[in-house]
Amino acid sequence: MASSRKEIETSAIVRTRCIEMLQASLARGGLDWPLPPPPLQDSDLPPIEPDSVDEVKERALGMFTVDRAGFERHLSNARESIIPHRLGLTVDPEKEGERWLLRRLEDVARIILFDVCEGWLAASLDADAPDSARWYIGIALFNGLCNVPDPIAVNRGYHILESIALTHPPGRWPTRPEAGPHQMDWSPDREVKMVVRAEGGGIDAAHWLLDQMEMGDVERRILLIHWLRAMLERPSLIEGMALGKRFELMAQAQPPEVAAEMVGCLPRLFETDPDSGDTVLASIRTRSEGVVTRALSVEVPALLRVTPDRGILLIDHLLSSNDASARASATSSLKELGRSMPEIFLERVVNQARDPDLKVRRMVVQACLRPYLELDPADSRGVFVPLWLEGDEVVGSRMRELLLRMQEVDVEAFDSVSRRILAADGAGLDGFWRLMAVRDEGRAAAWKSHLSGEGERPEPLI
Repeated sequence: MASSRKEIETSAIVRTRCIEMLQASLARGGLDWPLPPPPLQDSDLPPIEPDSVDEVKERALGMFTVDRAGFERHLSNARESIIPHRLGLTVDPEKEGERWLLRRLEDVARIILFDVCEGWLAASLDADAPDSARWYIGIALFNGLCNVPDPIAVNRGYHILESIALTHPPGRWPTRPEAGPHQMDWSPDREVKMVVRAEGGGIDAAHWLLDQMEMGDVERRILLIHWLRAMLERPSLIEGMALGKRFELMAQAQPPEVAAEMVGCLPRLFETDPDSGDTVLASIRTRSEGVVTRALSVEVPALLRVTPDRGILLIDHLLSSNDASARASATSSLKELGRSMPEIFLERVVNQARDPDLKVRRMVVQACLRPYLELDPADSRGVFVPLWLEGDEVVGSRMRELLLRMQEVDVEAFDSVSRRILAADGAGLDGFWRLMAVRDEGRAAAWKSHLSGEGERPEPLI
């Protein structure tokens, strides 16, 4: 009985919060007036457009409060998705579950309202009997709910947006991302089984919604970028929604946080619309904010795989940045060029090894030194020796490991590098000899003897 009372109390609290959030979301969503017309219309029952936001709010609140059974069903679904199974091991799992639910009251209310919104829009997009009254309250609520880029709005929101664009009732995914080469069901000869024509009344409604998101605050715009990134995986929507053009226009003037989110869309944008990708990249490259340049450096490896020429241009742009963090990240990406473009890789590694910032030089050691030595074992370009002579203990273990490996597999290169180190600093290898002696005292002594001119050069071990 106590548990039953607890569930009733929880239901009342959640219901009250849902009504408060419903009213606030409708007020926010109704600011973008007028609302778009329904994508589907019944010729026998033409839609009656509401006269004001207050009418939409009154109608929505009435439908929500009347459907008590629907609320309880949505609350039950929220319980299953939010309450973890481990609470079933507690002394009183039902009581602990209700406490867990109430501690996440905002998330529970948002889940329920997204369920309600999806139901209203599903009724309005039913091809057999479209309900235009539910369209207006559904689109207003949806517009108001999508105000922060949380997982609920990112995932559920995109599903609803796609359903609107395709004039398809939400509830199951009308499309799916294309399989890539890294997935089991990918085949270069595979044909697309379902082609969705992205046209109809839903396209205009979807464009209206995206326009409102684009004119919103930073969080709304970031949520919009998440949606656009997902839409880039749906070939059937890219052309119908003119995504390339929207990206081009958005790239021109965005807050730094939004521009940084757009950077993550560039690799896929280049695959689907190279011209738009060039335009967006050119706009974003002019930004000097640290958050944008760091985001660009993160995407360099993906861009190199999709469009090597643009990737190299971006690397060069970042390597010339005033932000040492951006230069360090771009330096880390250089290793992607080691096998495909060795000359370009070597040229840029040499420059980065002389960077005035220590963190950039450390990144050269951590990310680029091994592929550099594979291409130039004798260090003829003078990258390894100056970095070794710096004596930086942060990356010292990495350099000692490379030098130990060199004396095992390429004794000629080790001979040359060691002599140059000793020529610059007679005690430059003292620490290395001590480490090597722990592993193989006899070989360490043989190398010291050879470098002093008193013995033969040791043979490779491999």
